[in-house]
Amino acid sequence: MEVMTDEQMEVLRKQISIYAIICEQLVEMHRALTAHQDSIAGMRLGNLYCDPLMVHGGHKITARQRWTPTQMQLQILESIFDQGNGTPSKQKIKDITAELSQHGQIETNVYNWFQNRRARSKRKQAAFLPNNT
Repeated sequence: MEVMTDEQMEVLRKQISIYAIICEQLVEMHRALTAHQDSIAGMRLGNLYCDPLMVHGGHKITARQRWTPTQMQLQILESIFDQGNGTPSKQKIKDITAELSQHGQIETNVYNWFQNRRARSKRKQAAFLPNNT
């Protein structure tokens, strides 16, 4: 085991002191950012603060639930995808979302569904192509 010299100990103390200051600054920045986000996300009602990310029991929601389209929604999405026009325009996405909402709750961005579906399709095609290695 190697013993540190007094000079090395002093350098280490200074480094630890600097790291402590940086950590304090980061914690303060995080507090300020969190307070700012909470003020944007929540609503103040007099002295009562309601955070929309809080559920009953006071636990924060940390992750979104996965959306599982109903069978009818999936058929609609697949038929539009199979038409082969790529990812629909913003207006078309709005129209598709309105149509899908008639067949169950929509809990995701329909645009993302098309992006993910296109990526799956490309991966599937690549799996069938012979490797050129």
